[in-house]
Amino acid sequence: MSKSTMFIQPLFDYKPEEWLAMIYGWPPEVKPDSTFLIGFAFKTKEYAREFFDLLRSYNQGEDVDTEDNIRFSLITENLQDYSVYIYPSTDRENVKKFADDSVKEFGEDVQLLIANLTMCKPFPYGEGSTFKRFKDIYIEGNPIELRAFVLKNGNVPEQIEDIKPIIKHKIKIKHRKLLTKDELEYQHGKSIMGK
Repeated sequence: MSKSTMFIQPLFDYKPEEWLAMIYGWPPEVKPDSTFLIGFAFKTKEYAREFFDLLRSYNQGEDVDTEDNIRFSLITENLQDYSVYIYPSTDRENVKKFADDSVKEFGEDVQLLIANLTMCKPFPYGEGSTFKRFKDIYIEGNPIELRAFVLKNGNVPEQIEDIKPIIKHKIKIKHRKLLTKDELEYQHGKSIMGK
């Protein structure tokens, strides 16, 4: 009889109503080595801090994600909507170590279960969307600063200066119809969103 072990990735109290908007930025003149910006806008600074602490925990507390430990994807649904996904990689170093340790303890036929939070939020998309412009000019592999914002006076974004940015070099931008069955976003779309 085979044994099962479970690895639980870092979790927190996800409140979609706290995550209000996405912000996209790029330099006035985009060059081959340009750095881009993707901002998460929240209702409160406290929630923004918790959210960014969670993302850092996916990346062993580091500010620069060179191993793609924080998976981030922008999935266009249609001409009006796109979905933002963020979740931890199952290839993180501590997940691999746990898998290796489980095999050593229980043998090759051990069943490894990995539990994690997949955050997904839809946002409007269209000709006037800054996401559409970002998608058109983003250079794959270039650095992206993930930054935290709060919305003030209704819809005015204000950067939270005391939350350090997280630097990523890999994100996924795809239309949902082009996702393959082995991609988490495909599985989430089928099972949770009914797409």
